[in-house]
Amino acid sequence: MNEGLWSESLYNSLLVFTLLNLLDIVTTYNVVKKTSTESEANPIARFIMQAMGLTGLFILKYLCMGLIVLIGFITNALETSIWINNIILSGVVAWNSYINLKEHMKEKSRTKK
Repeated sequence: MNEGLWSESLYNSLLVFTLLNLLDIVTTYNVVKKTSTESEANPIARFIMQAMGLTGLFILKYLCMGLIVLIGFITNALETSIWINNIILSGVVAWNSYINLKEHMKEKSRTKK
């Protein structure tokens, strides 16, 4: 890849960014499905999910992704902006995965009784 706006490093950070956002949608949806929208920690996301369901989650996620890219362009630090988001989102996906596992184990122990 040629250097410039679309360097290999930027391409890789955007790939990770996209995959983490998709994982966030899937894991958040599963947590909400197993518990309730009340388990969503973000009050804006909770309100949108209560009003619009999964569609609202997708809309919110893609608006946030666009905002992060826009901030990166404005500050002339696109790759840094994306990697900061990737680090934070890795934690969110790990937390959602933990909650999903915990709920799965609860459900499994209930069915054994």
